Amino acid sequence: METVWRVLTDFDRYGEWNPFTPHVKAELAMGARVDMRVTMGAFRLKQTETICALEPPTRLAWGTTIGARWLLNAVREQRLEVLGDASCRYATEDEFSGVLMPVVILLSGGFVRRGFNAVAGALKRRAEAEVLGLG
Repeated sequence: METVWRVLTDFDRYGEWNPFTPHVKAELAMGARVDMRVTMGAFRLKQTETICALEPPTRLAWGTTIGARWLLNAVREQRLEVLGDASCRYATEDEFSGVLMPVVILLSGGFVRRGFNAVAGALKRRAEAEVLGLG
């Protein structure tokens, strides 16, 4: 699990493995600003969020509020769970709330779902490569 956490929190190297969020600039600290580029199909969106949960080595979350919380609030949470001596489970989700939530889900839900699945697979491959000394 420590290897997966290390890959997940090495923001400078996201471009080497992360197809959905290939650029992240942030300090690993509560309240830190997270500047990122997110791939949504043919588009790359620039987003700024804030780290709102940090529990090494099991939980990392960042989020943003557009306007007021009642308008749009989004939190992306990533979790690791130990399964055995050499394995763990990775899970990630985006929680949206606010009156604009249906519009955001309609416009970006498919991109986010595909992006999260791509990240999970890429994170697995990257962590396994590091364990084997190939990363």
